[in-house]
Amino acid sequence: MSLDPIGDMLTPFLERLGLSRPDTAARLSGDWQQLAGEPWATRARPAGLRNGQLLVEVADAATVSVLRYRTGELLKRLDDALGEGTVEVVRLRVAKHPF
Repeated sequence: MSLDPIGDMLTPFLERLGLSRPDTAARLSGDWQQLAGEPWATRARPAGLRNGQLLVEVADAATVSVLRYRTGELLKRLDDALGEGTVEVVRLRVAKHPF
């Protein structure tokens, strides 16, 4: 039995809610190091994608300050890998739990 019909119904539903497609979220999480590159790969992790806004958790406040100036680089890399406009905004926050 194929689950394709469920996936076909689920994607438009998630998009109406402003949530990312499951495959995009899984790719962001699973391939973060390759997608983001340094310094993002080792100092930050994706926490969610909604309405084109990627929430990224960062190890500490000092790193937030550094990465804030490099969001343009990250957006370019993600456009190239995921398709233009998949991620339109990057929001940074200090992670509640160290990683």
